[in-house]
Amino acid sequence: MCFGLTGRSVALFSLLTLVACGEEPATGVIGEDPVEFEFFSIVAGNDHTCALNQNGEAYCWGGNEVGQLGLGSFAVHESHPRQVVDGHAFTHFSAGAFHTCGITVEEITYCWGFNVTGQLGHGIFQGRSSVPVRVDTDVTFVEVSAGGGHTCGVMGHGDAYCWGARSDGSTTNDSTVISAVPVRVEGDLSFTTIATGGDHRCGLTMDGTAFCWGAGTDGQLGTGDLMGSIEPRQVQGGLSFVSLGAGDGHSCGLTTQGVAYCWGLNSNGQVGSSSSANELLPSEVEGPVFASLSVGGDHTCGITSDGAAYCWGLNQFGQLGNGTRSNSAMPLDVVGGHQFARIAAGRVHTCAIAVGGDTYCWGFNQRSQLGDGTTTERLSPVIVSTVMTIAP
Repeated sequence: MCFGLTGRSVALFSLLTLVACGEEPATGVIGEDPVEFEFFSIVAGNDHTCALNQNGEAYCWGGNEVGQLGLGSFAVHESHPRQVVDGHAFTHFSAGAFHTCGITVEEITYCWGFNVTGQLGHGIFQGRSSVPVRVDTDVTFVEVSAGGGHTCGVMGHGDAYCWGARSDGSTTNDSTVISAVPVRVEGDLSFTTIATGGDHRCGLTMDGTAFCWGAGTDGQLGTGDLMGSIEPRQVQGGLSFVSLGAGDGHSCGLTTQGVAYCWGLNSNGQVGSSSSANELLPSEVEGPVFASLSVGGDHTCGITSDGAAYCWGLNQFGQLGNGTRSNSAMPLDVVGGHQFARIAAGRVHTCAIAVGGDTYCWGFNQRSQLGDGTTTERLSPVIVSTVMTIAP
């Protein structure tokens, strides 16, 4: 789950950080004239959230035990947005389970956070990194997608590379080799985008055909069976998609008509099917026409053309944002009457950017991933404050 923007050079101090309005920061000094600004895009991982402002500067908050916030420390968690160190300006970025990756305006890919399976891609299986490290490759990516213990990147001409954990769905250790550097995806397919999930990946070709590979035990590859695959396999059903998303055990695609289809694990209604059975083929989600989708761990969210947000699936911690904890197999309105431009579904929380520029989050908050200065679960959207401060 990731978003892109047109990057501009960094115009602010590289040591700027964010705190909630009216709150003293844990470190740093509030400037004499704090200036509020707007986030442009947002992504969510297992227990952390990151956003870019219009200068391409990245800010993260939430869990940080393995450095997934990129703050140069391993503080347990950060309850307010803080700027990623080293002052990079990013054009594209993505949050994985416990790591984060981004592509800079100089077309260099960096990752930070957990690295036991080589998901940071810098050539070693170091346990973790609290600062951005450059991905060890000579190729240039235009998109990066961070997943469970793996990461994938897409080049401008469509070649795809992945690195990190073996994700072929087999139970043996000799089918593929875990790699700490990018390895080209097998086959001759040319991708426009790749979505990485817990143990699987899905890519979209120029003509809108979807292919998935990795673990298939829940039907998340959309091939009609439960077989995992090292090589990309075509999603069945003859559908043409404009975007894809991948969660822990399910996948979704959005057609040119704005119809959402999902497949895979459906134990909590995350596929949007009235049946609780897993869907081995794409199943149409009965709901509104969507302009965009975001797939979380076991829930899915979408935004309509008029900015209304809907979510469905697991709702144990309020991640659907409808004021309850009840699961739903049908898309339900996110309460509050907000008009959203971007939405990011994490593992058990969700965040979105409103058309007016305010950022809201809801759901699980034990690691402060909602960025509201607390660790309190929220069943409906709460605002994330964006006030710049100067860090020491």
